[in-house]
Amino acid sequence: EGDVVVAIDCTQDEAILSAGRSRELINAIQQLRKAAGLDIGDKVEVFYEEEAGLSVVESAVSNNVEAFATKFQGSVPLPKKFAPSWSVELRSGTAEIGGSTVNVYICRPAVAGKDGLSEEVLYYLSTLEPADVAGKDSLELKIDGKEYTLKEGVDYWVSAGAKLKDVKSKDAGNGSS
Repeated sequence: EGDVVVAIDCTQDEAILSAGRSRELINAIQQLRKAAGLDIGDKVEVFYEEEAGLSVVESAVSNNVEAFATKFQGSVPLPKKFAPSWSVELRSGTAEIGGSTVNVYICRPAVAGKDGLSEEVLYYLSTLEPADVAGKDSLELKIDGKEYTLKEGVDYWVSAGAKLKDVKSKDAGNGSS
């Protein structure tokens, strides 16, 4: 009399799996920060490298951008290919995320330059601290007698994350993907 049957669907959808992978990456980042002796307030840029042909972590990050931004003071992990060549690695390690081995890199924040700038200009940008250029609309410089005016958001960005966000935004506005 009055028997009730309750069925619960325990199927894990992509959102749940993605959130789990994000937590695995967050844990790996926190372990690397700790191993590097960083304090909670120390800003870093995080990059990762997945096995060729996989995008498990990239998908997890893109589906959980807000969680990463909240956890890491606005910084979101990026694929290693977006790191400036002059990024200073503070610590790196491997982590198992979603069943795949992923290399994770904790780097000092670095100014990012536009692809195709001259070696001399890129070298100059590599010497700057992000705080030195934050809030500036442009930089005036002279290298070997040649004058340059670099525009923020066109020629340089305060971080690799800002560059990627800006470039993706411009591509979306142009109908590109």
